[in-house]
Amino acid sequence: MTEIPLHPVGRTPEEAVCGELAVYSGLVSPLGDVDPATGRLRGGPSLRNKLVAVRGFTGSTVGPYVVYSLKKRGMAPRALIVEQLDANVVASAVVSGIPLYRVDSLTDVEKLYREGLRYACVESGRLRFRGLLVAIEGIDGAGKTTVARHLRELLERCGFRTVYTYEPYYDAVRSIFETKSMELSPVVEALLLVADRYAHYEAVVRREVERGSVVILDRYKHSTMAYQGAVGLSVEWLRELQRYLPDPDVGIYLDVEPGEGLRRKAASGSRPLAYFEEAERVRRAREIYLDLVSRGQLVLVDASLELPRVVERVVKVLEEKLGLELGGYSRDGASPASP
Repeated sequence: MTEIPLHPVGRTPEEAVCGELAVYSGLVSPLGDVDPATGRLRGGPSLRNKLVAVRGFTGSTVGPYVVYSLKKRGMAPRALIVEQLDANVVASAVVSGIPLYRVDSLTDVEKLYREGLRYACVESGRLRFRGLLVAIEGIDGAGKTTVARHLRELLERCGFRTVYTYEPYYDAVRSIFETKSMELSPVVEALLLVADRYAHYEAVVRREVERGSVVILDRYKHSTMAYQGAVGLSVEWLRELQRYLPDPDVGIYLDVEPGEGLRRKAASGSRPLAYFEEAERVRRAREIYLDLVSRGQLVLVDASLELPRVVERVVKVLEEKLGLELGGYSRDGASPASP
């Protein structure tokens, strides 16, 4: 995990403060550089709920009043990190109740930010950059792969280091389920898929999350609960099998009627996982997915809508759940340029 030492100024929270990072290399004039209506740095990112790292404030004495006004309107940062400490910065933080930290070199933060490390936590006196794990779930034909790739492109344009991957991951395992070259019992199915997932996590996912990447997973833990639970295995047993794998930071379930999903899959011409294409099994898998949604383990997005609308709603879930600012997603697929 990449981290940078910080020096707490005054009282700071004992628990971790996490969020998207916003970096501004110059001195900030709270009165001149911050748009009071939007809480956005002029020509730059919003300060709302961000970990904001700046060189320092200008000498203007109105800084505390501007920052306090942002706080009252819910537009203030979660934490303020500065290289140059003065009375104006300290007063702004104290009046608004915002945790304040000094960093030895803002250049170190800027370098990692430019490399695509955009999410971090302030804890134990350190700025710790961490990746995010986003799982896209759904029955075949729900559009998981297409949505995941659109999401990756958007995150990359917003400056995030992003990796797309999928499960089953290893060709030897995937080919069994694509060709039905072996007859497997439900228990063997589950063990084989979970073994593939553990190996994939250790070889690919863990490394990328530790590097600070946003990892978008096309199927993850809940897929096994749904599809192997659909043939009679205990969902709790399937969950227990995967207890040493981390939960995703956000799990999104793309919902579509089984019949529509199978029609889409057939029309796409892509190779299906033939083991899982039986209509009754897909119907039961959907029921389990919906139950997981009702338990708060996944967030449902209606995948029967047009693709741009589906992606737009997925982006909104990420913004709300993770506090990211992705600039939204327009129906024509346009997105903001990378900072």
